[in-house]
Amino acid sequence: MADKFKAVNGLNEESDDDEGMEQKLDEDWEDWKTDEEYETEECICLFCNEKYKSVDSVFKHCSSNHSFDFQSLKKTLSLDFYSSFKLINYVRSQVAENQSWSWSLLENEKRIWEDDKYLKPFLNEDSLLHNLEDDEEDDTMAVDQEELLMELLKNHDIGMSQLRDEDLMDVVPSNPSCSEETENKDESNVSSDMIRSLEEVSLNGGLVANGGESSNNKGKRKLGKVSFANVIAKEIKTVNENYFGAYGRFSIHREMISDKVRTDAYRGAILNNPSLLKNATVMDVGCGTGILSLFAAQAGASRVYAVEGSEKMASVATQIAKENGMLYDANSSAGNEHCTGVVKIVQGMVEELDKVVQIPPHSVDVLISEWMGYCLLYETMLTSVLYARDRWLKPGGAILPDTATIFVAGFGKGGTSIPFWENVYGFNMSCISKEVVEDASENPIVDVLDNCDIVTQSTVLKIFDLVTMKPEEMDFTSSFELEPKSDLSMTDLNTKSTWCYGVILWFETDFSSRFCKEMPTVLSTSPYTPSTHWSQTIFTFREPIALALAKPEADGLAIIGTESYPAVKIQPRISIVRAAEHRSIDISLETTAVGVGGRKRSYPVQIFNL
Repeated sequence: MADKFKAVNGLNEESDDDEGMEQKLDEDWEDWKTDEEYETEECICLFCNEKYKSVDSVFKHCSSNHSFDFQSLKKTLSLDFYSSFKLINYVRSQVAENQSWSWSLLENEKRIWEDDKYLKPFLNEDSLLHNLEDDEEDDTMAVDQEELLMELLKNHDIGMSQLRDEDLMDVVPSNPSCSEETENKDESNVSSDMIRSLEEVSLNGGLVANGGESSNNKGKRKLGKVSFANVIAKEIKTVNENYFGAYGRFSIHREMISDKVRTDAYRGAILNNPSLLKNATVMDVGCGTGILSLFAAQAGASRVYAVEGSEKMASVATQIAKENGMLYDANSSAGNEHCTGVVKIVQGMVEELDKVVQIPPHSVDVLISEWMGYCLLYETMLTSVLYARDRWLKPGGAILPDTATIFVAGFGKGGTSIPFWENVYGFNMSCISKEVVEDASENPIVDVLDNCDIVTQSTVLKIFDLVTMKPEEMDFTSSFELEPKSDLSMTDLNTKSTWCYGVILWFETDFSSRFCKEMPTVLSTSPYTPSTHWSQTIFTFREPIALALAKPEADGLAIIGTESYPAVKIQPRISIVRAAEHRSIDISLETTAVGVGGRKRSYPVQIFNL
């Protein structure tokens, strides 16, 4: 279920206007005083010239004398530090223009104070602003660390790897290593370059190790602030709003529906297995236009819950189901023979479904979802499917598809843009190639690769069983070996080596005979099968590795992986984890070239974000 982007994570660029604004803001802040100088400064009321020694005293005065309860507003409007900062500057600017201005004039208006222009202090050397953060820290309630983290994990689908340093104060990362010793690491652990340990967390300045207590706060497993929880929750909410908003574009749905490999696989699995769908209660997670739900109704389902997070698409799906006579009408009488619709559209995230509709737990016979993203796991919609499985699927109920497998192989020069730049209408522009390859070695590329550009055997990277897997299994590390394809040596008998420029990942999902007993189906995004809108995901090495097509002679002085001493195989190690940015994934790639006799050469680890 992926939007179409050919190149992912391109270079960030800043406009001259942005740089000018940043420079201006920097200049505006340069005149601020130090903490010591502000200690003796008095804070001025927002509405009059009264001065007070503390921020708290000012806000109490504003509340009692001017009916402006800042602390209450901050909680009601969920204001963070910057929003509070802007609000204070906004109020000062309005009072300066109109001495009789009051907050009641704005209560029913939109939040116009959120404009970034109010980041600039309205009052020069405003002690109220300078001491605002300290005042917030003093008023913040202490919260149990473990309880808070578990609540975040429960309500916001946050993996441990999604909590940033600034969110947990000082999180101590593991010691990354690119040496040959990485081969002996436990395969069950995700790469140390990707996962930051929560076993060592600095709380209020003291180090906590392996579940111990802070050296400065023994017996107190409390966090001094909960603001990071609000920040994470808001970030996730924003990402989700943008995510579901993007799926309100019809072009995306046309692209997915037009993908015959995708749509025919689902249609075949649903319509060609009548024993599974007949009289079944079905849930479609992320229904979009509702086409899979319509297939289920067509196959004889007795009830279909079509869940869609996008408000726009839920409305569209409702209209489509109604116009096709398949919409469930709860207002129709039981004896109405024309009330044949079984599809009920439910708008909302599946994790919040109980707020919208009451579906009895473990009452669903078949769970359907087209949840896959680029590299299978991009968008991390799989966690929503697993949530629905655990909440509503009957014991022994079916999931379509029920397994997913990621494959990997090495690709050659043709999988890069180098050949294009070597001959552009007869002109050699290969000087561009170096920069293009460097960029590709930092940013994954989503594109269709010709299978003739695959230079190694394919192998399985990871298999997911959706019936039994747990959400944390989405974060994994896998080591594997890549050897040259056997048919490469037959194409040119004089060629002794080939070059591997990186690895390519694709996936397959199975509608297996476990549930689809009449007709199992496989949906493949392989470069060896017809292309899909998912394409493949390409990860380019920083430097290509030469692979021997015949047994090379050992050369103790030559560098492994070069033309003079090509490797006999490559031993990569890939870690994929859910990223700090919600719905994104981080990928680490560690590569080792193995020469004849077992000699090895390890390459620096590469980190990608998708």
